[in-house]
Amino acid sequence: MIYRSPEQTQYAKLIEGAIKPGAPLLAGAAAGLGKTHGFSIPLIASRKRIAICLSTRQLIDQYLKSDALHVACGGRSVSVVALQSRRDFTRDSDYRSHKKQALEADLLITTHAAAFIDSFNPEYAQLRSRDVVLFDEADLLADAADLRSTFSISAEALKDCGAMLGNALSAAKLVKANAVDAEDRGAASSILYALENPAWYKVVGYEEDGALTLKHRLPGRMLKRLVADVPRCIFTSGTLQVSGRFDYFVKALGLTAIAPESRHIDPVMHGSLDVQVASDEMSINEMAEKIKAAKRPTLVLTTSHKTTFELGQLLPEATIRESGEPLTDAVARCPDDGILIAAGAWSGLDAPRLRWKTLVIPKTPYGVRNVLDGHDVGRYIDSKVVAIRRTNQGLHRGLRTPDAQCTLLLLDPRSSRSELREAIPSRFKVDWVGFEEGGRELVEHMKAERNESLRKAALKHYGEQCMWVGCTVTLPHLLDVHHCNPISLGQRRTTMSDVKVLCKNHHAEEHHRMRMSSLDALDNDLNQIESKG
Repeated sequence: MIYRSPEQTQYAKLIEGAIKPGAPLLAGAAAGLGKTHGFSIPLIASRKRIAICLSTRQLIDQYLKSDALHVACGGRSVSVVALQSRRDFTRDSDYRSHKKQALEADLLITTHAAAFIDSFNPEYAQLRSRDVVLFDEADLLADAADLRSTFSISAEALKDCGAMLGNALSAAKLVKANAVDAEDRGAASSILYALENPAWYKVVGYEEDGALTLKHRLPGRMLKRLVADVPRCIFTSGTLQVSGRFDYFVKALGLTAIAPESRHIDPVMHGSLDVQVASDEMSINEMAEKIKAAKRPTLVLTTSHKTTFELGQLLPEATIRESGEPLTDAVARCPDDGILIAAGAWSGLDAPRLRWKTLVIPKTPYGVRNVLDGHDVGRYIDSKVVAIRRTNQGLHRGLRTPDAQCTLLLLDPRSSRSELREAIPSRFKVDWVGFEEGGRELVEHMKAERNESLRKAALKHYGEQCMWVGCTVTLPHLLDVHHCNPISLGQRRTTMSDVKVLCKNHHAEEHHRMRMSSLDALDNDLNQIESKG
């Protein structure tokens, strides 16, 4: 098979090499590389029993009609079935017939949600019987903070099972034993597991409408059972790595090991991107004027429906994604030369009709820091990491073809912070000069918390050489003073025993090790809780 670029060939060979039992493979591939072709062709050519899990039903519909699937199946007798839920059928006999056909198919297509259900109810999609299970847009497995649609039992289903009265434990047991829908039984199984193995990041309770729901703040960990039992899982996405590492994704899913060949592949050249960053904070009216003047079609990626509504009020000609509206429906309403304002459109948006000339991110998409029962979830699913990944995902909405020409407008000056610059692929040149120092908040923060005389004292005390073992850097302008306990923990009196001299590279490495150590500490807590079950 001839692939369209050397990078797509490398990616396809990476997938091909993983069609055998082994530790989970993390296959990163930036948008524009053509990963759908890259994984479809080798998986289907293998003649193995394959399952592909996509994030939404809309993406499943797109995939079933895609050139990638057509080319991969060309000349082969391959049965392909997308698993539907019981709720899609009027008669139970029709559902049973469909499910039998799906479970026997060579290629089973299903949703992430179905995989979560199957992790607790193995009869649902029988993914454990597959040779390979591939998760596309896999970064979303770690991002999701609320799976109510997946692990929720409606008031109607509770009533049908005689589970309206009593506590959550007894209600879940009745649903697991008596529910007609496999989805309800799967939800009941997950709720029972959460109740029998309590932890601060799992909350079970009744909603206002009477539904019994499990809210799981670390949802990726709910796949651990499935991942452990499937001969080979492949996780692929454009943003599995942060700072060139898979650490955050690995921790979020609780993976104990990954395939050593795991890697990220970027296209050497794919499209052109002009990045413009605001140097000062902008009002909502100024943002609207900037959007109005941009080349169209324009995609505005917002962090909330509130911001979407506010901008929509000022841009009546724009198409607005309504709260709860499928993204594909909003795209369908947008004219070829229009403006689409949408929350939650960072990934999974593939609209061949609309080749975006301008992408706008009005507010830096930091994640929300959650504290549950005294545990800071923000240090686990890092707010900064979410911002990097969402920005990277967002900009690639405009780089869908090799000849794409797109402008990225970052209207929040925080986007120019050094900690977020890696969101822009290195192949695109960005002039960041003048923006980071423009935020008064950052300058005051540095003055308030750092004592400039400390650096001079540390260099005098330890000498002008990096203290990292084996490092020979001695040039003063390349040396930093590292705080062994982060100054973000609060005001204190710092002594020489609290700091060390490191070169800039090893200073960054030490901070990374500290972050990973923090993740490991929480990871151990989670594993201890889970092992008790």
